[in-house]
Amino acid sequence: MTQEVLQDTQPATAAEARALAMGERLLDAGQVGPVWRVTRGVFRLERLSDEGWSFVQLALPGDLIGVEALCSDAYAFGATAVVDSEAVALTLESDSLRHQVLADAFLQQQRRSAEAVRLRSGTVASRVDHFLATLAHATGVITQRVRDCDLPYLRDIALIVDSAPESVCRAMGSLVAPRTRARPARRKLSPALA
Repeated sequence: MTQEVLQDTQPATAAEARALAMGERLLDAGQVGPVWRVTRGVFRLERLSDEGWSFVQLALPGDLIGVEALCSDAYAFGATAVVDSEAVALTLESDSLRHQVLADAFLQQQRRSAEAVRLRSGTVASRVDHFLATLAHATGVITQRVRDCDLPYLRDIALIVDSAPESVCRAMGSLVAPRTRARPARRKLSPALA
């Protein structure tokens, strides 16, 4: 989307921007509302099934959420902040803006579908590594700093990469740089016990 169109689609007032802490929901499936653009952070799109919440895809800065609103439909998915995030409701007063957002949504869907496959295919370590790289890119933080800072809950990462939290914990242990910590000195056995 060009910068001119982006400026035209931003809301007239800052009151429409929503800042959400990690774990807060932007919207729920079945609700009716505006189309949202992610301005900061990462959102997890999910749907409710008989077995609980199922991951669908991630929404990164610049991505659209709730494009069903363009068709006057209710939201198909819920959206939860994976990290502290922000989204802005789009004001789409002209047909040309609605068409541009619809075209953007189509192209975005192709990218995010490929991304979702990568997050859920391969070894658990490769999926977790890709998630951390995606998080680093989306937040503008270098990868190692992302790995050293507060991350989403293990259960949330596990849901995204389709694995058990224990497996994610092991994978992260092998990917995250070791922390420096004081180790107790080894005691030598007395000669009588050796």
